[in-house]
Formats: sequence, C-alpha cells, structure tokens
Amino acid sequence: MKDKFFLLIGVLVISGSFYQVLRLPAPERFQKEFALKTGEKVIAVEVADTEEERAKGLSGRDALAEGRGMLFIFPESGYHGFWMKEMKFAIDIVWIDESWRVIGIEGLVGPETFPLIFYPPGPVKYALEVNAGESQRLGIKPGDVMLEFKQ
Repeated sequence: MKDKFFLLIGVLVISGSFYQVLRLPAPERFQKEFALKTGEKVIAVEVADTEEERAKGLSGRDALAEGRGMLFIFPESGYHGFWMKEMKFAIDIVWIDESWRVIGIEGLVGPETFPLIFYPPGPVKYALEVNAGESQRLGIKPGDVMLEFKQ
C-alpha cells in the first residue's frame, strides 16, 4: 500500500512538472535576416520562407523602418499573389525571378486595396515588400539584379 502511495505521488509530481513546462511561453522565434543589394543601395530584409511566415507577412504591423523590407522566398517559381489583408501602411512589391532579376514592381499598394490580389508579371521565386515609394527612392527597376549577402 505504501509503495502505491509513493508511486502515485511520483506520477503526480512528474505530470505536474510536464504541465508547467508546456505552459511556458515559447521563446520568440529568431528572425532570419540578411541584406539585398542593388547597385550601391543595400536593403536589410527579414525573411519569410515558411508557409506561416509568408501568410502573415507584414500584416498587423504599424510600420516598416526606412531601408528595411521583407523578402518572401517561395519553394518554387510561380504566380504568387499578394493582398493587403490586415495591413496598416502602404508598400511597394518588387517581383524577383529565380535568377534574382527584378521582373516588375507594384508600387504604392495601400491597405484600402484589400481584397484585391496583386500578381507578378511572370513567375517569381522571390517578392520583396518595402515601404511605399522606397523602390523608386532606391532606384530599383525591372531588369536590375538583386544580390544577397549576410549582414
């Protein structure tokens, strides 16, 4: 009887410990960042390369710092659509093919355009979101090649 009591107490302690560990908040996910360069201009980018990260994108954020962007990396080239669901500020979408060549830019896309979906002019493997007008300020244009490097 005494052995069963201690066994029960042990099981309860272990179960309670697992419960407490599972209740702990998950550590904030490490943000993958690197930079893109076009000409002499450098853009620090946050990478969205999972389905969940691509679905969330910049939605819900109040702003994006100047000179920064979010780079969407898709598993394969295609006509990947973007919309402004839950966006709070306007952006430019820079469409980039698998050879890192800019094939188009959708400029000044505002939150009020939702539920309109924006598509690239050709298959893309990457899409870069920057603040509205930033692509023009940086001189990004179709035909440019974006170079990636670690910061």
